[in-house]
Amino acid sequence: MTIGVVLSIVWELKNREQELLDEKLRASNFIAQPILNAIYTDMLEERADMARHLIKALGHVEGLEMKIIRSNGVEQAFKDYKTIEAVKKEFGEVKPEWITNHPDEPINIAKGVETTEFKDAFNAFKTDWKRGPVYYVDRSENIPTFTYLQPIEKKSKCNSCHTAEGARGILMITTPLDEMYTILTGHRNQWIISGILAIVGGAALLSLLIRTSITGPIKRNVEVIKRIAEGGGTIKERVERTSGDEIGYLTDAFNSMLDTLEKRNEENERLFHMVAKSKEEWVATFDAIQDLISIHDIDNRILKVNKALANKFNTTPEELIGRDCHDLFFKKAESSTECPHKTTLATCKVADADYDNLTIEGSYNITTFPVLDDNGEPWATVHITRDITHEKLLGEQLLHAEKLSSVGKLVAGIAHELNNPLMGIMGFSQILMDMPGDKKVEDIKDKVGKIYHESLRTAKIVKNLLTFARASKTEREYHNINEIIKKTLEMREYSLRANNIEFTLNLESQLPHTMVDIYQLQQVFINVINNAEDAMVEAHGKGKIEVTTALINNKISITFKDDGPGVRKEVIRKVFDPFFTTKDVGKGTGLGLSITHGIITEHGGAIDITNSEGGGALVTIKLPILKREAWAQVKKAVTKDSPIADNSASAYNGKHVLVVDDEKSIRETLADLLAKKGFTVRTARDGREALEELKEARFALMIFDIKMPGISGIELYNEIIKGHEYLKGHLIAVTGDVFSADVKEFLSTTKCPYFLKPFELSKMMDLINSTLDS
Repeated sequence: MTIGVVLSIVWELKNREQELLDEKLRASNFIAQPILNAIYTDMLEERADMARHLIKALGHVEGLEMKIIRSNGVEQAFKDYKTIEAVKKEFGEVKPEWITNHPDEPINIAKGVETTEFKDAFNAFKTDWKRGPVYYVDRSENIPTFTYLQPIEKKSKCNSCHTAEGARGILMITTPLDEMYTILTGHRNQWIISGILAIVGGAALLSLLIRTSITGPIKRNVEVIKRIAEGGGTIKERVERTSGDEIGYLTDAFNSMLDTLEKRNEENERLFHMVAKSKEEWVATFDAIQDLISIHDIDNRILKVNKALANKFNTTPEELIGRDCHDLFFKKAESSTECPHKTTLATCKVADADYDNLTIEGSYNITTFPVLDDNGEPWATVHITRDITHEKLLGEQLLHAEKLSSVGKLVAGIAHELNNPLMGIMGFSQILMDMPGDKKVEDIKDKVGKIYHESLRTAKIVKNLLTFARASKTEREYHNINEIIKKTLEMREYSLRANNIEFTLNLESQLPHTMVDIYQLQQVFINVINNAEDAMVEAHGKGKIEVTTALINNKISITFKDDGPGVRKEVIRKVFDPFFTTKDVGKGTGLGLSITHGIITEHGGAIDITNSEGGGALVTIKLPILKREAWAQVKKAVTKDSPIADNSASAYNGKHVLVVDDEKSIRETLADLLAKKGFTVRTARDGREALEELKEARFALMIFDIKMPGISGIELYNEIIKGHEYLKGHLIAVTGDVFSADVKEFLSTTKCPYFLKPFELSKMMDLINSTLDS
């Protein structure tokens, strides 16, 4: 309304102003006609005063000003003698009345010719003097004036006194507009007052209308919304409809919205209950899992843990949140390079690793799973830490059980193989006993040498069997695969020969060493050889096995090729499955090749079984080459000439040795051998006598049997460490038993050096020398 009133007032003011200016224009046109006639009459009658007197007479009218501007657009006519001088020059005379009261100003510049509006009009007249009059409002002074410009056209008669341009000019009539604008101001004020009254009245009526039909109903809607938002009302509340117009439709829409909100609220409550219940179930499930579960961010901070993990550290899940995982699990400032958490973040794949050095006791497998954001980038990982201590123990027991199963098969051949050298030992011993007593040493030296060599052969057979059957902890060392194959064949040689199995070796002489567990690889090779032997013997009672080693693509390749029936196609993919066997019940455990596959995989290698083109099975094993930088130095140290190589007695003269063994033959043998080396030897038949000897003398070395009646070797060792500390590090154990749990624990805990019965003199002296030098 206000805008409409203002626009109306402005419109009326403009229209009224234009009407008054139009009246001024008509009045100016009316006044200009007699002046123009007077100008033309002066020129036609050769006069120079009529127009001047007429302008002067009209100039007495208040507020009216008239002047003639010459064609140069600057000078005002009748203000100097230029026109009179032009007439005098043309006609030769000047009448007195022409110059009576005629001004003659030295500087003649007409008023009002400096304005932009005049100059624009003058320039337009110069292009066309026949165009009509022009008017404008001159606001350069304090009082605006109406300026009327009428171009004065030349007549033919004018050329007698004037040049072409000199005959032209501009009639300027100016009228002050202060009175007009005073009238307009009065009208404006009246209109403004009327407009204000109209606006106030209209606004009051409109406000009443809006309050009644719009804001009132809307306010009621808002009050309901406010009560619901502030909790003072319920979503079941509704607004009463009071009209059938748009506000009524708005009320219906609002009530419909409340109906929808009520339904959604009920649905949300149901969903919230379901989510809360699901969360409780998830938390309960999360905490019920006995594996140790935790969630870690990319900075190794723990975000969440289950109760099983917290209980492992004797704390609550809340206490572990925010901890660094490598500090919690390893007590280290930084994580290791093999950390599966790092691997999963880098690859977005599942990773795992086994650890025996966590801050919690036992062996554990840690598996990490990526948690991805909307862009597929990992922002956390889920850790599942599983206790595999019992599993590893069962695996070791299973491995040992399978090894003993292989040992059982070896025993049949080894028993006969032992009987052969034992028969030779017994035969030559009987011959020596039947010889006359006057025989010289030279006469019996050959027989004694044969007894000694047969004894070495027997000892080697037993040692190989014990070495293979020993339940040793996995330990990799630098070995040559060819040597392991040869040692394995020494244990199976008799059985293979007895079953008509020919054995061919094609071993690469330049095969590099690698880091392997010798006992595990022996078990692998024996399992493969046993399977080939069983298949060939069952098929045709004999066979051939060809073993080949080679260096292929920087990996050690080992192949076992037999001429048996091969492996059926339908079972060739199952041969590595646990407990799978093609043998009759009681003839196989089904674990041999499964354990073999596990051992090779653990070494970073691969094993494959195929059928060769010429018939029979082909087992291919590939192992990586793991170099050891210090192997050259170690080999040099091992092969370096040892002081023990000096068989002279001078190196041991004056060194006292105490030998403790309940077996008289062993006691006397050791005493004689050590005495020949220059040692001063004393013996004791049990632990009690040994302790008595220690009270009477000091010894540089003591060799004792672990298994003795009375005070055992283990008890004797502990007594000596307590009462004779100077002997610590100078004690050597002797045993023929490596299976007893107490013996294994003693040797593992004390790290006491030992040698097995039977023993070779040179190896025993090597051990004695290294012990004395320690």
